[in-house]
Amino acid sequence: MSHMATVSSKGQLVIPAEIRKRLRIKGGTRVAVDERDGQITLTPNPYEALLALRGCLSHVKEDVEALMMDERRKDRERDEARYREML
Repeated sequence: MSHMATVSSKGQLVIPAEIRKRLRIKGGTRVAVDERDGQITLTPNPYEALLALRGCLSHVKEDVEALMMDERRKDRERDEARYREML
């Protein structure tokens, strides 16, 4: 569905609310602006979401690597057990 917007005298453009909500664009979100074949595209910075996650696991005190290795070991044992059942 196409949306219409008007460019202000200062060159500003308001992105329709429906699109902003769907793409999680908030005030201060950086977007890439490109022009190709007479069309303008706006792309939200994909790294914004990643940067927002920075530090979100700082409260975790467990050894994450050890937990991951333990999960891998359990997966391997489960796979080996299934393989033995198939034989």
